[in-house]
Amino acid sequence: MKLSKLWNTEIFLDIILPALTVLFGLQLLRVLVPSLVWYLGDTLGAGSVVRGVVALCIFSAGFLLLPFYRALGLRRALIGALVGIALARLGEQFSTLPALDFALALVGVVLFMFFFPLYFAYIRVQGDTMPRKFARGFMLGIVFDTTLHGSFHTLDLSWQHGFYATGVMTLLIAAQLWLVYRLPNLATKPTDASFVTNLPLAAIGPFLFIMQVILQNVARATELTGFPMPLAFGFVSLTSAVGIAAALVSIIPERQTSFAMLVGTGFLAFLVSRPDPAPGTADLLYFFGNLLLFPFITVIFSGAARADRQGITHLALVNAIGWLLFGVLTLLYYVSYEINLGFPRIYLMPLAVTLIGFATVLALRRMPSWLAASNWVSATTAFALFIVPMIILANWHDPKPVAGQGLPVRVMTYNLHNGFSTEGRLDPEAIAQTIERVKPDIIGLQEIERGWYIDGSLDLAMWMSRRLQMPFVFGSTAGPVWGNAILSRYPIKEAKNVPLPPRDLPLRRGYLWARIDVGGGDELLFVATHYHHLENGTAIRQVQSTEIAKFLKQKTRTILVGDLNALPEDKEISILRDTGFRDAVGMLGTGKELTWPADQPRQLLDYIWFSPDLTARDLQIPPSTASDHFGVAVTVGKK
Repeated sequence: MKLSKLWNTEIFLDIILPALTVLFGLQLLRVLVPSLVWYLGDTLGAGSVVRGVVALCIFSAGFLLLPFYRALGLRRALIGALVGIALARLGEQFSTLPALDFALALVGVVLFMFFFPLYFAYIRVQGDTMPRKFARGFMLGIVFDTTLHGSFHTLDLSWQHGFYATGVMTLLIAAQLWLVYRLPNLATKPTDASFVTNLPLAAIGPFLFIMQVILQNVARATELTGFPMPLAFGFVSLTSAVGIAAALVSIIPERQTSFAMLVGTGFLAFLVSRPDPAPGTADLLYFFGNLLLFPFITVIFSGAARADRQGITHLALVNAIGWLLFGVLTLLYYVSYEINLGFPRIYLMPLAVTLIGFATVLALRRMPSWLAASNWVSATTAFALFIVPMIILANWHDPKPVAGQGLPVRVMTYNLHNGFSTEGRLDPEAIAQTIERVKPDIIGLQEIERGWYIDGSLDLAMWMSRRLQMPFVFGSTAGPVWGNAILSRYPIKEAKNVPLPPRDLPLRRGYLWARIDVGGGDELLFVATHYHHLENGTAIRQVQSTEIAKFLKQKTRTILVGDLNALPEDKEISILRDTGFRDAVGMLGTGKELTWPADQPRQLLDYIWFSPDLTARDLQIPPSTASDHFGVAVTVGKK
């Protein structure tokens, strides 16, 4: 009997049900946000303003909770939200249609917004300690999500349809539905608190923003810390477990505690304000971020425990404000790569941390006089999950270069469109298969993301390197986790990333060069770049071409590849032609070659240039909609 009670209270209500729900909700968010960009934007052609309005409407849907609740009542509304989230996630697992992906993710995310106040109201009637227990399940759900995301090398299960991925998600969804079936009925009507008492819960939005964009982003952690992916994954996993453990110790709501929280907020705000943190600073960011914010969110949940009126009106409104904050922060952060906001995008990070910190202090004043330590089930589970990245690390082998036979070698350029097909679906496997068709030895890649939330938080450079078994170097341009990459079967002896002017562009550009030993005493200097993309930006591209031309001057055994966003007759291309370098497509093609857009090609934007002491042959432009560009490949040899 005692064991049954422990199951019902400590694991069922407190941990597993909210943890699984948070897991599914976060996975659905990582489908919805990219769908707004790639399906609505690229596939359907919706402009930035339209996409922004749609995004704000979606993340304002939390204000629709009250009619949903009044129509169904608390228990049926909660069950409807829980079952809807699970079924939306199940449908997403089997869907291969971007339109259906978008629809399922939209419905699932709206119900996920409803879940928080409904479940909070459901458990709040059971006593002041229950919201803090809900926080434990919420935190563990975040850890569950990070564990699954990292286990599949940062490619979410939502985008995978293999037996293993589908089996894992089906079992988890079945567990969720079984727990919903066991959800007991409460005779007591839901109770609410004042708007001010509930207000700290609005910090859930900024909290999820910081967690998803930075602190639980394994791909971003891999690039910023410089660790191998399993080690970065393990670091995030371990610091999360430590943060959950810290959230479970007793807290005394005194003035000194408030001061300590404000100091911690200031320190963390400083860490997240670094636009391109060095590895040491990044290590501190991930450690202190998870160490501080998990206890903070626990205090926020606990501070809203007491209620003095019936209904959920204030709770619903505060929840809606929180989700709107999430939408606005995410929208502003990534739209800043398209338009100039008038302030640096990095300011949004300390703003979010500051909102969380002040919400925590406000919640602390409304907590019981002593918040006792909780049991350690959630922390123990989080620490146990640390074994997953350690198993991956123990079996991790970076791709190794092979010795070449000298020139000739096969080279390729490919704009990967951040891994998204022209249909708006994240499918790096289709890109890898397209590359394999031309059998390149060295590849210059553009639009490579290593943790952009709007692209599913995938480490595309690492994933492609492992899939093709080719070592890589990465060069960031627009922020620390987006830019160009070079993959090579042969040893990369030296590499450097160089920014291109102007530096005030929202989406900055650069070029990455690598000195590659192709064997037989031969070396190649391989350069990958990506020019400014706006149609009326020829003046900017001419400046960028001039910089590249200066670098190429008198270089031998050199290859330049990239998406230059210009036509062969444009001035920026003439600047490159004047260096003496030759255009492989222009020399080997018929003059009718087109590389963009992949679904209806009408322009040649992608080039391979080679120095006068080299020759090129065997031009190949494999047609594929895996990206919005076609790749270009040639074989380069000695003259």
